[in-house]
Amino acid sequence: MRDIKEERRNLEKQLREMGRQVDLMTIKIRAYLADRQQNPHPRHEEFIARVQSFNIRSGLSTKQLDTLLDSLQWKVHYASQAWRQLWENAENAKRMEAQAGRSYPEEGGKPAEPEKGKGSMYSVDKLWEVQQERLQALGSDSPETKGEFLKRIKKEYGQLASDRKRDEEITMTFDEQAGRCVLEKKKKN
Repeated sequence: MRDIKEERRNLEKQLREMGRQVDLMTIKIRAYLADRQQNPHPRHEEFIARVQSFNIRSGLSTKQLDTLLDSLQWKVHYASQAWRQLWENAENAKRMEAQAGRSYPEEGGKPAEPEKGKGSMYSVDKLWEVQQERLQALGSDSPETKGEFLKRIKKEYGQLASDRKRDEEITMTFDEQAGRCVLEKKKKN
């Protein structure tokens, strides 16, 4: 019994550490994209795969551990979309510089860091940025403030997560009609 409790504590520590690594990964990606020669590749795709394939053995599973894992996988899913957008933006900027006949500056500015005290909210802040970028691309203004967005996304996620099945995941899509990002459940691939 003592061994099971210890294994559960270790699993909880591991899940919480991976949660912290999500925020650090954003910093690593920004640093790498700003200066690819001085900063190591962030290996974010391996990290995403490791988190998404993480399983808790049935004998160790508890409601708390399952919830921690679910939250972590949700956080990584949405962070990975933001990371992909960062990567695409950097590649587009590099292409535009090359097309303009100028060399792409390999050294860049300091990577942006998450706001202190935001913790798990950092990924929701990233979702807000994704929505703003989509609206900007459409030439539209946001139909809601950042506070309204955060409140709506938290509420939508809570409703969807409460009756989600193991083979479903919560994804974010951009509804062009409504001019905002929405969450929905879909079967995992």
